[in-house]
Amino acid sequence: MPKGITRLNEGSEITIPLRNLVSMIAFTAVSVWVYFGLTERISFLEHEQEMMMVEIEENDDWIDDFQPPKEVQNTVRRVQELEIEVEKMKIVLGNAIGRWK
Repeated sequence: MPKGITRLNEGSEITIPLRNLVSMIAFTAVSVWVYFGLTERISFLEHEQEMMMVEIEENDDWIDDFQPPKEVQNTVRRVQELEIEVEKMKIVLGNAIGRWK
C-alpha cells in the first residue's frame, strides 16, 4: 500500500474542533428550518391559488348564465318596439313633407 493512504474502518477516529462541529449542527438546523418554512409557504400559496380559481370559476359561471330580470327584458323589448315606431313615423313624416314641397 502506498505511503500516506490509510484505510477507514469501524475503529478509525476523526478529530474535529468543537467550534466547527457546533457550526455544522447550527447550519444544518437553520437549513432544515428554512426548507420547511419555504415548503409551508409554497403549500399555502398553492392552496390560496386553488381557492381563488374556484371563486373565479363560480363567478364565470354566474356571468355566463346571467339573465336580466323579466321586467328589464320587457322594458328592453318595449324600447326596441318604440324605436321601430319612431323610425316608421320619421319615414311617414319625411314622405308627407316631401309631398308639400
